[in-house]
Amino acid sequence: MELTIATFNLRNSLGREWEHLWWRRRGTTLATLRMLDADVIGCQEAHWWQYRWLARKLGASWDHAGRGRSRRGRLGEHVPVFAHRSQLTVVDARTRWFGDRPATPGSTLPDASFPRITTSIRARLAGSDRTISIFNAHLDEHLAANRRRSAEQLRDWAAATGDPAVIMGDLNAELADAELEPLLAAGYRSVLPAGSGSTAHEYTGEIEGHAIDHILVSPEWTVIEARIETRRPGGRLPSDHWPVVATLRLT
Repeated sequence: MELTIATFNLRNSLGREWEHLWWRRRGTTLATLRMLDADVIGCQEAHWWQYRWLARKLGASWDHAGRGRSRRGRLGEHVPVFAHRSQLTVVDARTRWFGDRPATPGSTLPDASFPRITTSIRARLAGSDRTISIFNAHLDEHLAANRRRSAEQLRDWAAATGDPAVIMGDLNAELADAELEPLLAAGYRSVLPAGSGSTAHEYTGEIEGHAIDHILVSPEWTVIEARIETRRPGGRLPSDHWPVVATLRLT
């Protein structure tokens, strides 16, 4: 069974860059999501109106899950997961808050600027009783200690499922950074070949540098192909990040 999985930081809709306001680029962002031709997509920095617009445009063939990071559910950043119904049947979906109270909406890690969350789905593969678990996250933008704590929690939550797992998102860290070591030590590996380039470019279109957006897979997955997607539908940048997309085979 092969699946194509993608992660994409959409850039939130509150940025003041006139050329890149959400309403000016949302069509390009949607075109990019469709161009990825993925079975599962994890997005970061989506406010609820971005998330709902994309869900409506992608259509009824997609399941989707994700809550806002604030105490009031719909507010703040969402990190939604979209799963195509032709390939996956979602049997469980949840949002957790990183820190000591993962089930408490709005809870935070120490000294964090914002609550940080992960959206996870457990899904059954088409034509099979086998399940997989996928975790999508956007980690702390400032504190390495908080990113490491989040990586430890992701590792533990994924292990508790007993499933082959994928952990993806804007992790705000390079693969060699110490905060991702808990995941790598547990057997997770990046889908991207070494030297693939940069994923965050601040609307420059830059491709040189290092990735902070990752798809990390447990040992049960074979990577068929993976890349940073740098095409620009209509010649426009869809976000200040490039998507990462990988085709995987479950062994």
